[in-house]
Amino acid sequence: MSPVPPGRDLPIAPPVMQYPMPPQWVTIRSNQDWRKAGKFEKDLSKDCAARRFREITPMRFRAYFKGEVLSVAFGHGLNLYDPQKKADRMLIYLFREGDSTACTIQSITNEDARLLNDAQPPKTGGSFKKQ
Repeated sequence: MSPVPPGRDLPIAPPVMQYPMPPQWVTIRSNQDWRKAGKFEKDLSKDCAARRFREITPMRFRAYFKGEVLSVAFGHGLNLYDPQKKADRMLIYLFREGDSTACTIQSITNEDARLLNDAQPPKTGGSFKKQ
């Protein structure tokens, strides 16, 4: 039997959806740079590149940072493949290029996520002065 080629289960690109993604899948929306979010996880990034720590479904949950979209997985196990149990249950993990060997992971807390959600709500119902 021939060996399985590496990465054959990886998507080439995020799936093309006929309809927009549901808004509940966007967990973080920030006008800041993603590098300012949380702490860089060097060991977990290495495990991610080796496919030992990864998302179950890429881009299921998303974080928007100033022009970049990162995938989100939760330390308690939601959308996270972690057979070696390295995740901290209290953290949120942001995956950049999570489906490649260049994977980088940032970890943030719930409080960090609240601070990063700084996008202004859409303005509704403007008023103007009659002359």
